[in-house]
Amino acid sequence: MKSSAELTAEARDRAVAKSVSIDGVNTNYWLYPATTGNTNYAETLVLVHGYRGDHHGLEAFAGGLTNYNVIAPDLPGFGTSDPMKVEHSLESYSVWFKAFLDKLELKSPFVVGHSFGTLVVSSTEAKLGLFSKIVLVNPVAGGKVVGISKVLLEFVKFYYWLAHIVPEYVGNKMTKTYLLVDSMSAYTTKSKDKALRKWIKQQHRSHFNSFANSQVVWEAYLAATDNVVIPFVKEIHKPVLLIAAELDEITPVSAVYDFAKTMDNASVHEIKGCGHLVHYEAASEAIEVMNEFFSK
Repeated sequence: MKSSAELTAEARDRAVAKSVSIDGVNTNYWLYPATTGNTNYAETLVLVHGYRGDHHGLEAFAGGLTNYNVIAPDLPGFGTSDPMKVEHSLESYSVWFKAFLDKLELKSPFVVGHSFGTLVVSSTEAKLGLFSKIVLVNPVAGGKVVGISKVLLEFVKFYYWLAHIVPEYVGNKMTKTYLLVDSMSAYTTKSKDKALRKWIKQQHRSHFNSFANSQVVWEAYLAATDNVVIPFVKEIHKPVLLIAAELDEITPVSAVYDFAKTMDNASVHEIKGCGHLVHYEAASEAIEVMNEFFSK
């Protein structure tokens, strides 16, 4: 199987940068045209990245999902997309996502969300029923967090709160420090492979600080941590693939199995020895099960 770095490089070779204005605010996105299968009639697949990331985080998926015309936006306020004119709440991201799909005239696309992206995808689908097939990778399901994980999460919340109330230039420096980024990277990376860990650290350093300002970071943090997919997935009746990870401390795999039982058209694939960074640590395995799911 190809490494995540190889898949990412292949995706970037075929990426086409585009942009669209939504309510007077610019959203940048990237198209990765299909290169295999029946390219003249390829389905469209939309990737929705997680909190503090941008489209680069899911490029390994784009590199392997070559049967599809893959579209990957930078969420408003992150990457190179402008922030919204309203609070960056989950509801606002859902409204933006619907408008984004309308602007691109995408009808019933496939969709893949990771982490916070699973909230954006599931909340949008529950209300509007826009997608034909859905993949939720490391879905945000909540669950009891204890020990060092609880301490770290409480510290991060306080840190982001503090960063958004101090003068903006100070807050931006606080949220963009490599000490914070490297700590988050080390905490979420479970692989013992030194080369892979180094690559993931580099990816986080390159793309985890791409956001508009500390206010966006704080608002989106609340959107990501005050919500879970559970109330939304109960309203989803389309085929759903849930990709969970054995060592995910943000979304315990047991919680994913539990809420999957409340859904009428969901399946779970558990990736062993992996944590919250499936898109980096186990991209090839995830791509294999996604290709099988989408081809049915």
